[in-house]
Amino acid sequence: MYYSPYPYVLYANHYPQWVMANHSSPTQISRQLAMPTNPTNSSTFPPVNTHKFKTSAKEIQNLMQQAHLLVDKISVSEQFAHDLINAAQLSNNTEVDRLIASTGITIKFDSKYTPDSIRINLTQNGCCGLSIILNW
Repeated sequence: MYYSPYPYVLYANHYPQWVMANHSSPTQISRQLAMPTNPTNSSTFPPVNTHKFKTSAKEIQNLMQQAHLLVDKISVSEQFAHDLINAAQLSNNTEVDRLIASTGITIKFDSKYTPDSIRINLTQNGCCGLSIILNW
């Protein structure tokens, strides 16, 4: 015997013939959308506004320049790279933040590290952010 996990019939063409025979004229069952839409606007999303998006794109350029200062210092200076890794592995938060700030970064940043990597999040005015993940 076959058991249907869906006991409710959704469409008129799925009704058995004997159910449809009780009606004098065939009726169409109305179909409901899962998410109603506005008939005057075919999109359920608000109208597109690019102002904030373009502002974020301009601000991310500044973040990328700041990130370049940091990664350039790490790639050029062996001593700086050594000091940063050593401070992170010793969980010396103040020294890690001091070293990162000494690269010339002028924006807000947050650093997190593990025994084998460091993650530096640069943020600008709450509009955008850039994450730098470096492994050692």
